[in-house]
Amino acid sequence: MEALKRFIRQSYYSFMGIAGFFGFTNYLLIKILNPIFNIIFIAFVASNAYETNNISKWVLGSAFLLCTTNAFFGVGAILIYERSFGTLKLIIASPVDKFKIFTSKIVFYILDGIINISVGIIVGYTMFGLRIPVDKFPIFLLTVLVGMFSSCAMGLLIGSIGLITRDINLLLNLSSAILSIFTGANFAVDRLPSFLYNISNIVPLTRVIKASRLLLENKTVGVYSLIGQEALVGICYLIVGYFVLKFMERSAIKGAKIEIY
Repeated sequence: MEALKRFIRQSYYSFMGIAGFFGFTNYLLIKILNPIFNIIFIAFVASNAYETNNISKWVLGSAFLLCTTNAFFGVGAILIYERSFGTLKLIIASPVDKFKIFTSKIVFYILDGIINISVGIIVGYTMFGLRIPVDKFPIFLLTVLVGMFSSCAMGLLIGSIGLITRDINLLLNLSSAILSIFTGANFAVDRLPSFLYNISNIVPLTRVIKASRLLLENKTVGVYSLIGQEALVGICYLIVGYFVLKFMERSAIKGAKIEIY
């Protein structure tokens, strides 16, 4: 129990160390108003592009994409923040498992990401007729949780590269764009060129967006399979992230790049 409390406490302090200085006004602008206008923008684009008023599935997909702020610019930038705060060298030099330290930091980013997605769902419900069947809502919450896990796992993998890079912002923005293109959130992935289509199978959120759209249509066939596949994708990203972090750690120490930038 004490180990669990320490794990949660470490995650909370890490999250507040980054987000705590925002203040209420900045948090409102970044985490509430920005998602609201993002959903409204996508909704009107989808309505005109597909010439239909039935845009619930596009609003739902865009709501899932709101979590990329937490997954990439939160979790993915953890090592950059540690470097700027002067604590990265202490973590690297310590004998504890670095992967355990960094995985403990993602818990509150997942919870905060769920809040972002909830804002998108509320906007869709109040303005664009988004209706998720009440009896399917527990399953829908599971899709949100698993989607946040897999996207944060990808963010952790990307963040590992932060040990040896000068500026990871380009990679973070590129990763966010990849999810926008290849998850099917904003347009059907079958419209992609054939040589790009398969990329959608290896990026997070693709399967949970499909599952949530099935729930939107009051269907459950195949939903649990998609959720399981998404969880497996997240676990794969965690495993790859573990080995990448170990490799980057050794490279950073060998090349003296821990605090060079």
